[in-house]
Amino acid sequence: MTDLTEGEFLFLKKYNSLLETVEEAFYYLSDKNQNASAPVTRQVMLDSYEAIGKIAEAHVNLVLLYEKNEEALQIIAQFGDLVDELEQIGHFEQNTAPEKEALQTYIKPAYETWKNQIQHHILPHIAH
Repeated sequence: MTDLTEGEFLFLKKYNSLLETVEEAFYYLSDKNQNASAPVTRQVMLDSYEAIGKIAEAHVNLVLLYEKNEEALQIIAQFGDLVDELEQIGHFEQNTAPEKEALQTYIKPAYETWKNQIQHHILPHIAH
């Protein structure tokens, strides 16, 4: 990636913040002390799914920024696999609260692994 414009830099910073926010939401949702049916928990779940959608939308721009970096492009594509898995286990259905076991054993670890991989390519461009 060449030198970033101010807009690209801000985009990467906001994108990185969104990645961190989703991770925090997954920690909250997988906490054994949280009541899955509580309104606050339900709202965190819905907001985290909306944020996942925003991450996926941002990938259009991210692909353009990393068009010459095959490794980064593969990591970006892997996010689609994570979303597919979430859809398959029903976590985008509005009538189902997420199962904490699924969050703890699959979703959170898979997301964290993916996030760390993509941040490997993002952080060098936004760290001061």
